[in-house]
Order: sequence, then structure tokens, then C-alpha cells
Amino acid sequence: MPNIGREELIQKMIDLSNEMGTKKIPRHEFLRRAKLSERTIQQWFGTYNELILAAGLEPTITGFSGKVISDDEMLEEIIRVLRMEDSKLTTIFFEQNAAISLSAVQRRFGGWINALRLIKDRLDLVSDSSLIEKVNEYVDFESNNKVKSSEDSLKKSGESEIEEINDTYHGLLLESTNVYGDFINFRGLLHAPVNEQGVVFLFGMICKEIGYVVEIIRQGFPDCEAKRRIKNMPGKWQKVRIEFEFQAKSFKSHGHDPNECDLIICWENNWKECPLEVIELRSVLDALAKDSD
Repeated sequence: MPNIGREELIQKMIDLSNEMGTKKIPRHEFLRRAKLSERTIQQWFGTYNELILAAGLEPTITGFSGKVISDDEMLEEIIRVLRMEDSKLTTIFFEQNAAISLSAVQRRFGGWINALRLIKDRLDLVSDSSLIEKVNEYVDFESNNKVKSSEDSLKKSGESEIEEINDTYHGLLLESTNVYGDFINFRGLLHAPVNEQGVVFLFGMICKEIGYVVEIIRQGFPDCEAKRRIKNMPGKWQKVRIEFEFQAKSFKSHGHDPNECDLIICWENNWKECPLEVIELRSVLDALAKDSD
């Protein structure tokens, strides 16, 4: 049997519920904070939801007893997550902190952006004023750039496998499906990033080549702590605080403090007056491609 007992597991769940201020604890969050494995829960309770019920909390919605969550409940859960300290409006932050699945939200409302549009009317104009502003900026930015980023990349690429055709035959954007970046076919990555998650993934692929080693990637600001080689100082490394953005200027619209960060890593640097050092991965890939020729 595991080293931790049944009652101790229940108490850990109750303590975390009190700490987070919610009766809906995502599985990954409990496992991470309690430093336990899925197997430990299975040995004592069989399923995660049985542990939740034993602690007197609300079971996760997805896959539990066929329970159907209403639109109102789903939107209120989105609001709860976005009101968390250091919250982000990204899908990855929602997945990491919500008691419902992102896919359920996307299916119900036809995409994450549509869900954000719907919660705006439910926010308090006074206490949620800063969140309302963030949501407006995020929705406008993502809506305007989902298509633009793919089309701009395609026009700039002289080696694209897809030829430009008359605009008459271009399809309209569907909220219910994914939007892909241009074809870059870089190692295991077929498309260019179209969001922050893609930037994080791409940086992980090439960080060693460009002189970085990652210590931690986390929720909250800044996203990453790493060490990098110091130019012209062989064998010397320096610690850097990194924030990932799809476009550099999002750092400003997200309200981040430049004094708490050393470096922005993005796909596109659209912030010429940025007070921080910026690494544009699009340009880095071009340089790596030239070095390999």
C-alpha cells in the first residue's frame, strides 16, 4: 500500500480546497501540489472523483455519472478561473486551473474566443474592470490576428508549398476549428506557431542550440527561468527571467512589469520601442536554416 493513508489524502484535498477557495479541484492541480501519483489515489479510492466525494467537494464534471453542465455553470467556471491571481486569458491557463475541460467549452460555445465574448456581460463593471479590459484586448487581438498571422507568413515565405490563389476562393474563418500557421516543416513542427503555446514548444526545441538551459516553466509571471551563455565569456552563464508571447507587444497589453522580467521570447517582434531584450523565433529559425545550408 502507499505510504500515505486514506484519511491523510482526504485531509490534503480539504486543505487545498480551503487554500484555493473552491470546491472544484482539478486533478492535475491536486497531484502537483500534493506531490502524489495517480496510482496512489487509485489504490485508496479507485478514481479521483471518489476522493473528491470523500472530501465533501464537487466532482469534476467531465465523465462523472453523465452529469450535464449548463451554459451558466460553464461560463461561471470560466469567470472563476479568470479571476484567479496572476490569471492569463490563454487556453493553457484555463486547462491547468479549471474543473471542466477546455474541449467541452470549445464545443459548447464554438471556440475559446466565443466563450470569452459571452462572459463579458457577466463581469462586474467595477470590481472586474481590469479583467474586462484584458478580455476586450485579448478577444480583439486574437480575432484580428488568427487569420492575419497565417496569411502574412505565407506571403513572406518564398518556399511555401501552397501557392497563392485568388481571394475569391479563400474560406471564411470558422470558430469551431483550428487555425494553423504557415508551413515551416521544422523538425517535428509542421506549422509556424499561432499562439503563445506554440512559442513555448518551439523554444524548447531549439533552446540548447541558441545557448539556453531551462530551469522551470510555470504558471504566472514570468513564464520561465533559465540560464544562458554569456557572449564572449566562455564557460560563464547568467540567470534570465523569460516571458513568452506570440507577439512581443502582448507583453504590454497583458499588463506585465518590465522590471520583473529580463527577456521576451516571441514568434513576431512587433514592438520596436520595447524596453526589454526580445528574441524573435521567426528570425532565429531563418538563421538556423542558413547555418545548416
